[in-house]
Amino acid sequence: ASVNDTADGHLQIGQDALAAGVSGTLELIRSWSSGLAALGTIVLLSVLLAFYFLRDGASLRDRVLSRAQGDVARQLTAAGGRAFEVLGGYMVGTAAISFVGAASQLVIMVVLDLPLALPVFVLSFFGGFIPYIGSLLTTGVAFLVAVAVGQPIDILVMGIWTLVFNLVQGNIVAPLVYGRTTHIHPAIVLVAIPAGSAVAGIAGMFLAVPAIGVVATTWRTLLSLMGTDLPSRPTADDSPDPDADTMALGEPAPASDPSSDVVVPEAT
Repeated sequence: ASVNDTADGHLQIGQDALAAGVSGTLELIRSWSSGLAALGTIVLLSVLLAFYFLRDGASLRDRVLSRAQGDVARQLTAAGGRAFEVLGGYMVGTAAISFVGAASQLVIMVVLDLPLALPVFVLSFFGGFIPYIGSLLTTGVAFLVAVAVGQPIDILVMGIWTLVFNLVQGNIVAPLVYGRTTHIHPAIVLVAIPAGSAVAGIAGMFLAVPAIGVVATTWRTLLSLMGTDLPSRPTADDSPDPDADTMALGEPAPASDPSSDVVVPEAT
């Protein structure tokens, strides 16, 4: 107490600040450890599930289809094929976008001699699987690294690359890939990502878009199998009926031409 009084109470203030700093550091470490443990669990379960699906997926499909007969089996097979195409196209397209963006970012960081180039490359590649938001966040990390340790020219180069990449990827490449593979509007993608995060955390952000793509391609088949009547889509073989379209819009059908009902007798 005498030492504290001699220091005019500054010793007690320093002790309180040290205790608060240690407590905050321990809380931060505990939070990061919990997040890393959850991420590790998700990755481990994902790897195991992928292994079992790859090994036993064909037998499970055959077992399910063996309980269906006739038209039901045909519809299930078609729906499964469409779902596989959506998932495959989404994964391949997203992986290509992520790798190109992360690789170009790695090259720029190496040329500019910026630190943490390889960890940021890995983070950017996996972050690219979160549509729109992931690439924006990971390229932002690379830009912050340049701001923290780089020269003004390094900051300028990384800033230009970050801006150009996100504009091209977000407005041209990503809508084209997601539109062709999952047939989902970009607005729905932007809404699905936070919804998936709220439901399942990081895993939900990764899985929201492909899950919606699968549902969008198979819901008609599922409702049909459940006995719900759906209007059939017109096919290329179906000739359009303008009168039917007009009546469907609530407008009266045009009157028929009386002259068209006249029967011309054949010459004998």
